[in-house]
Amino acid sequence: MLILAAAHDPQSHVLPHALFRLLPFNFNFGVEKIPLLQFEFGTREFYFTNHLLMTLVAAGLCLLVFPWVARAYVRSNGSTRAPRGLLNFFEAQLQFIRREVALPVLKHRTDQFMPFLWTLFFFILFCNLLGMVPFDSIIYLLSGRTVEHVGGTATGNLAVTGGLAICAFFMIHVAGIREVYGQLIAGTYGHHQETEAGEAAADGSKHAAGRMAPNRAAVLAFPLYVWNFAPHVFTPPAGTRLIAAIPLYVTDLLMWGFLLALELLGAIIKPFALMMRLFANMTAGHIVLASILALTFTAKTVTMGYTVGVITTLGCVLLSLLELFVAGLQAYIFVFLTTLFIGLAVEPAH
Repeated sequence: MLILAAAHDPQSHVLPHALFRLLPFNFNFGVEKIPLLQFEFGTREFYFTNHLLMTLVAAGLCLLVFPWVARAYVRSNGSTRAPRGLLNFFEAQLQFIRREVALPVLKHRTDQFMPFLWTLFFFILFCNLLGMVPFDSIIYLLSGRTVEHVGGTATGNLAVTGGLAICAFFMIHVAGIREVYGQLIAGTYGHHQETEAGEAAADGSKHAAGRMAPNRAAVLAFPLYVWNFAPHVFTPPAGTRLIAAIPLYVTDLLMWGFLLALELLGAIIKPFALMMRLFANMTAGHIVLASILALTFTAKTVTMGYTVGVITTLGCVLLSLLELFVAGLQAYIFVFLTTLFIGLAVEPAH
């Protein structure tokens, strides 16, 4: 097992490996006769990799586990009896994400986003934990050393973590636009005083005159979301004379444009940070683990070999326990930060 784990380049443990080739595609669009539109991309071959396989395995686990959990709760029929075994484990995780992560941030909107947050958390967790199981070594031995590189940490691939970050990006901003759309229809847009229950403090009839037709609200939701994406710091107070207000409006518009550029940059950096954080943490542990094991083969004597072997083995056990902790921690951090970004996007004051 040590030879399988560390006898070659440590990076091979985290790089994607092709299992078989998918259909080749040619991106030459046949416009070479137009000088300014020459596309010479050549043929690009797409491969089914071990990381893609593990994403499908993680997705399959989600499809198997959570319908089973839902059926178990349906069968309990509101019983107060505590669940046991794996059901208890999954209930604890589900309740933790809802009560300790989502509820303090999203408040009355919590249940609206729980399907996405739960799916995101457990998919990342399954991908991380599956990377801890040496499927590639087991299958390599069972196949008579003919089948290799089956398995791996899917979240150690930038394409996978980037896809998760893109999903989070769209959820954040679609939720913000949808919130503006709902406020326009309800006539509460611009009224940020809310009760703890999330309803307007004033009577609903007060906002009846401000309600907007759904088709018009759908058209205005995105521009208003962008308009409020950056603060308006120089907006003149109500009652200001027009002559005195014009310089403030001009200054406010210039400052808003500058702040909007920064906010748009931040909107791109946030999912990029989510992508890189998860990728780096799930990749670094495996490289360090393989590198430590490789030290065993640097020993020049039998005694030194046994000494180094024992030390590196114990070190790898401790590092594996740390990796197990990091696998759960990174899934939590990804969901926690995504929840914070969603909460900021759906704030009425946004």
